Amino acid sequence: MTGMSSLWEFLSRDAAFFGGPQSPMLSWIGSFGIVLFFLWHVIRLAVAVSRAQRPFDRVCSMLITLSHDRGDIDRERFTSRALVGFAPPADQTASSPTRIDCDDLNTVEAAMQEEPLFRQPWAQFRKTLILQHVPWFVEPRIFSTRRAEDIFTQDALLSHRVNLAFYSQLPSLVTGIGLLLTFLALFIGLSKLHADGHEIVGIQGLINGLAGKFLTSIVGLIAANLFTLIEKPMVFRLMNAHHAFLGLIDKLFPRKTMEQMLEQLTPMHSERGGGRQASGGELRERVGGMGTDGLAVPIAELTAAVRSLTKWKQDEQEAGRRMTTELPRALREEFAVPMKTLNDSIHELTTLLKDMPLHRTQATTTLDDLMSRLTDTLAAQRTSSGVARSEESRFWPKRSMVSTERPPA
Repeated sequence: MTGMSSLWEFLSRDAAFFGGPQSPMLSWIGSFGIVLFFLWHVIRLAVAVSRAQRPFDRVCSMLITLSHDRGDIDRERFTSRALVGFAPPADQTASSPTRIDCDDLNTVEAAMQEEPLFRQPWAQFRKTLILQHVPWFVEPRIFSTRRAEDIFTQDALLSHRVNLAFYSQLPSLVTGIGLLLTFLALFIGLSKLHADGHEIVGIQGLINGLAGKFLTSIVGLIAANLFTLIEKPMVFRLMNAHHAFLGLIDKLFPRKTMEQMLEQLTPMHSERGGGRQASGGELRERVGGMGTDGLAVPIAELTAAVRSLTKWKQDEQEAGRRMTTELPRALREEFAVPMKTLNDSIHELTTLLKDMPLHRTQATTTLDDLMSRLTDTLAAQRTSSGVARSEESRFWPKRSMVSTERPPA
């Protein structure tokens, strides 16, 4: 109890440091604590943001190099409507640089595996990559079916490294701590007031240190504003690095929608009618423009094989639809007779169950008649047998009584 009184007296004592105002020791201690709390979290935030941004800087430098090397080839390949496998676009010269997407994929794969931050999300993004279906003599392109921001989300990359939700609320926390200590200081000052008769004692202690009691609120507000000025630019730079990373991934592996994939499956022809049925000479001429005269026959055979496979697939689908349509009718015809027999049997069983009480009543009556006749017959037999015994006892000869006495010796 004495220790608590001494601690309370120490915290209530007014003091002045660094030429400042008179303020309770609680306010001075709280102000120093708020400053240390502020500095500690600023250092933690700076270290966490620096560690989280370092992998982005390393990977983005490699992605920027790949993106610059590729140039505008992606845009030209997606916007031009060229004949796939036969001739290059009209605006693309023979000396245009070409790149192999598989090499870029291997480079990005190695870089992602070296960074623990991207290892798990990259494994999921890798599953969304698809190869473009092109002729065998054309290098396939690599596309993604999902955007990078759907896989490399902020929560997946930064939630376990930087607690952004906590640091966004830290200014409010510091301000609340400062206000709480201010109210405690006012509470300490008001606790010294008490009425002694007609006089109020202790008002001097409240008035003397009244200005210093707001010290913690002032320090808390200053620390909260400074933390906001420091935290927002740090987080902004980190978010910029994240967005730049997503943009580079989408540029290296463009997203192909379902509409684009369906459009590529549809044959594209520049002209109709006679152009749709090109002769073998025209086909050789087109292929000869690319310097591949020996590919005309294999391509024609491959086209014929694809057409036959497509026709076989369509016939199979038509057979499946026909079976689906005719199967219910066949089932109805097959099960018509058994179902009729089953319905008749159920009707007969229902009629039999309805007539069962009447048959049971008739059987009970017949059984009662039989029991009555049997009882009468047994009674008559018993009566006749009794009369016969009496007649027999009347005419039956009496046996002589044999003396049981022994003769004298």
